[in-house]
Amino acid sequence: MEKSKEARSKAEAIRAFLDHHQPKLPEARGFLQFLLAKDEILRRLVIVDDLDGCDAAILVSAKGSGTWPFFYRYGNRFYHKTSQAVVELMKFVPEPLYLRLSTEPPPMTPERVEFLRQMAAWQEEILMEEVRKINRRHELLSRIDAALAAGDRAAFMRYSEELRRL
Repeated sequence: MEKSKEARSKAEAIRAFLDHHQPKLPEARGFLQFLLAKDEILRRLVIVDDLDGCDAAILVSAKGSGTWPFFYRYGNRFYHKTSQAVVELMKFVPEPLYLRLSTEPPPMTPERVEFLRQMAAWQEEILMEEVRKINRRHELLSRIDAALAAGDRAAFMRYSEELRRL
């Protein structure tokens, strides 16, 4: 049976999401493919940007988005596992069924800005510490070579011990 134009556009939107994004919850990819295979579900599906006020809703989030990874809500029941959602949709498909494919990054709050600033500072500290260790290692190796060439056993032992601690 040929899919309606509306069902095809919904299927294209889901496929575009799958082509360009990786779901946070790996099983959500299979769940979306399940939706694509069920014409009855596609006909009842409404793709939206906001699920507020939607009684029957599905949320699938891409990695990097600021939303929950996955849920299916029908009335006051929430399902966070795709397998549970499939079972529920096999029993009954509500109409309309709202789908949100979330790709937006989390909002930039002052707390998030501070967290990102702190992470950048830690990254800089770790990088500088690694550079310092590499430089010190090269310096110690040169001193060990010089001590060996000079026959200075005490210096060789001192630099070798420092290299081991490093």
